[in-house]
Amino acid sequence: MSLGALSTGKRIFWISFILLFGEIMAVRWLGIEIFAIRAFPNLIIMAVLVASSAGLASAGRKEFSSKSIPLICAAVCALVIPVIFAVNLNFHHLSLKLDRSGPDFAMALGVVSVAIICLYYLFTHLGRALGREFDKLPPLEAYSINLLGSVIGVLSFALISFFSVPPFMWVFTLGLACAYAFRSQLAIGLTVALGVCTFIVTNSSYWSPYSKLDVVPIATDQQKFFGEGNYVLNSNNHYFHFATRVLDPDKEKELAELTNPSAQQKILKEYYRWLKIPFETCPHHDSVLVLGAGSGNDVAFALKSGAKSVHAVEIDPIICTFGSKLHPNKPYLDPRVHLHNEDARSFLRYSKEKFDLIEFAYLDPGSTLNSGSFLRVDNYVYTKEAMESALRHLNENGVVCLTFATGAQSGVTHRLYKTVEAAWGQKPICYVDKDWDSVMFLFGPGSKTINLPDSYMGLRKFPSSPDELKDTAPSTDNWPFLYLQIESAGIFLYIGVLLMAVIFPGILLALAGRAKGGPIGAMEWGNMFFLGQAFMLVETKSITELSLLFGATWFVSSIVILVVLLLAYIATVIVTRFPQKNLHLLYVLLAVAVAVQYLFNIPADTDMNPAMVATISALINCLPIFFGSMIFSTCFSRAKSPANYLSANLLGVSIGGLVENLCVVMGLKNLTLVAGALYGLSYLCALSMFGRGDGNGGADSEPDNSDKSPKSNGESQAS
Repeated sequence: MSLGALSTGKRIFWISFILLFGEIMAVRWLGIEIFAIRAFPNLIIMAVLVASSAGLASAGRKEFSSKSIPLICAAVCALVIPVIFAVNLNFHHLSLKLDRSGPDFAMALGVVSVAIICLYYLFTHLGRALGREFDKLPPLEAYSINLLGSVIGVLSFALISFFSVPPFMWVFTLGLACAYAFRSQLAIGLTVALGVCTFIVTNSSYWSPYSKLDVVPIATDQQKFFGEGNYVLNSNNHYFHFATRVLDPDKEKELAELTNPSAQQKILKEYYRWLKIPFETCPHHDSVLVLGAGSGNDVAFALKSGAKSVHAVEIDPIICTFGSKLHPNKPYLDPRVHLHNEDARSFLRYSKEKFDLIEFAYLDPGSTLNSGSFLRVDNYVYTKEAMESALRHLNENGVVCLTFATGAQSGVTHRLYKTVEAAWGQKPICYVDKDWDSVMFLFGPGSKTINLPDSYMGLRKFPSSPDELKDTAPSTDNWPFLYLQIESAGIFLYIGVLLMAVIFPGILLALAGRAKGGPIGAMEWGNMFFLGQAFMLVETKSITELSLLFGATWFVSSIVILVVLLLAYIATVIVTRFPQKNLHLLYVLLAVAVAVQYLFNIPADTDMNPAMVATISALINCLPIFFGSMIFSTCFSRAKSPANYLSANLLGVSIGGLVENLCVVMGLKNLTLVAGALYGLSYLCALSMFGRGDGNGGADSEPDNSDKSPKSNGESQAS
């Protein structure tokens, strides 16, 4: 595989672009189409990091050969083709949940294993190619170009997410970048074949910054009641919500009295009943806020029920267009409706409006619950702070109505009950429906006048006895794990897969690098390793904080990673032009930045300008990354064995993806303390590296750039 006439700098740039773009693309596409992969948070990122690190460590010992080309093509096909045809092959239903044993479980484990093996093989080769190019330039010059390529790679995917570009363009972007970087005609042919195939198979779907969306028209036999244009919306290949016409009184009565409904008619009948409950139980609903408005069913029913003003908040821009163009009632075109394409928490933070009725309308229960994770899925809409913010937006007799797709036996229902109770300070009115497997909470000052029987519209009050409500903690912004249900067997499988996919390869890589990669002391290795771990925790915390401001979309995550990369680049430029001669001072500044991040909290309500809040939050959360990157660049510029330095750092970043799961026990805020402790360990290692007696941290001498061993794979300090 020839690199042709590209200059070294251009090769580094484009291989770095491929690494970052390919990593984010793999995380999103595999996570959407292969259901079983969602059971393992960060598995793809960790596997990619370890594989890239392995490639770097072997860059000076192995070269590409003609024998590698067929295997690389085979790995690409084995990875991409199952993703393209995941729905056709039923991979989107495969689960690693242990209650689904048998052939499906074995198939799921096999699919996950093949995907990880292919990622290892491909990213090892990419890391090796990048490492060979690093050998030809001074360390920090090569690393700066590496960061620029990474920045453009992340920016490209951020724009793809923002403009809802479909996967066939992802394939063409990545494939053509590979063809250019490696001067390969075979890469062009493979890209065209896979891109065309992707276009044919996935062209009917919508790819928003939030998820993959599919509009499925409701069967024609339902038109007797609802007319034409009704549909089911699937998110990430699973049911999300209905979009149905609001019935006139005669049709509504006819549907309610239907004696032998079909399966779909029964579902629609139940769904329609749940839409009515908030407006029948809340006497005042002139002003309504719908959080998670979706295609507009709740909004349409609010308008039918006499609402004079409806504020509809929906984070997904594509779904917002559905409410204006596809929904049979087109409720978002009504002049009484004010549509807000933003996150629910963001709206509650800045809005000064007061409402008679606030609806939490099944915000993302299907997509998130179906993640199937053994460990955790973050959700900041259903926390104590979110409920308190909603209560502050109520009028004197206002009511909050919260509906969710879980029944009486679900731990999610129990945690929601405790969360609402903690926020309001009183027990909410709560009903569950066994057939529909849903729950509804009514709370707020106006709910005190609501007097409903224990059995209402076929529902029953919850809990019917104290024993029915499990002892569980409420969900908070510091512990937003509404869906967390620890399963011992599932955790055992989770740990086993991560041991095989991350820990064991990482240990073997560390041992191989120490044995064959030239002189590197334990303190040098530890310094890079702990810097990488701490970096990953700080980056995770930053993404978390900014998702509270803007919502957890792919665009937001990409922007956070982009900011992190830019800070790392700026830090590298500063160290290159003004070599740092006092590591002690850098570590002191880093400690201050970590302390400020720990003490800072994004306000639940504020009069500040949203741009100002975002700027301050981004600065405070990313400042530790800036000083950490300066320390990294300073230490890296003096490396006698750069390949092993980078290998250790990437392993640290990868293991940091595991360490962040400590937030389940400690809370998200305390990840900052863990990161601070890891930075402290890196400082102790640095003292040993540069001499305890050197007041300048051993920085009096100029960086040694004469050693031009392989340096970086584009992920170090910029995952």
